[in-house]
Amino acid sequence: MELIILAAGKGSRIFKKINKNKCLINIKGESLIEKIVKDAISTNLFKKIKVVVGYRKSKIKEELNKYNILYIDNKDFDKKEMLHSLKLGILDSNDDVVITYSDIIFSKKIYFDISKNKIKNYILPIFKNWKSIWRRRKKDILNDCESLLYDKNFNLTEIGNKINSVNEPMGQFMGIFYIPRNKLKKTISLINKNSSNKKIHTTNFINFITQKKEKILCIPCGYNWYEIDDIEDYRNFIKSD
Repeated sequence: MELIILAAGKGSRIFKKINKNKCLINIKGESLIEKIVKDAISTNLFKKIKVVVGYRKSKIKEELNKYNILYIDNKDFDKKEMLHSLKLGILDSNDDVVITYSDIIFSKKIYFDISKNKIKNYILPIFKNWKSIWRRRKKDILNDCESLLYDKNFNLTEIGNKINSVNEPMGQFMGIFYIPRNKLKKTISLINKNSSNKKIHTTNFINFITQKKEKILCIPCGYNWYEIDDIEDYRNFIKSD
């Protein structure tokens, strides 16, 4: 497998407070992105690790200079959504791919769950205990959370829409997505069909995949997970850790 880390964005919601790339936030002596890289290496599951960079890319390369990383330059990081970084990341791939955000803290056990469930369809790890994390982050669930539903076979049926009740979602998107090698060209084609919408979010795109009758297997996870979207997320994590 390959691991592709999406780290091109500036992180505008938090940048003024930290004055650095969000993925370089330090937690317990190491940056968010270095933890992701170190965990991936320790699993021995990945043949390649790619990082899609854009804003202040030299800072990220400096942070990871002791690791064998392939860097992909997203020159449109300030014009397009993360989906463009995803496309750039998989363009030259010929292996199964795990995509991950760079502003999340998660257990490397998720990599093993993906590996042992590896199939010829997409895989979406979903966070089961999401309500406790949203309370920890002090987020308004109805305003911040999105829909996520799957059928009796754990195949995704809906994601990324507004919710009207806290009991609607069956989990939450973790910022991690598996694309098997046989779906890479299909994924690029579907991204291209959304190219006119330069601000489409990742979950909206995943929902679009389901609408095209592609199967996406949901893997419910109960491991440690946390997202740092703004400065309050960071402060609340440090406070409660």
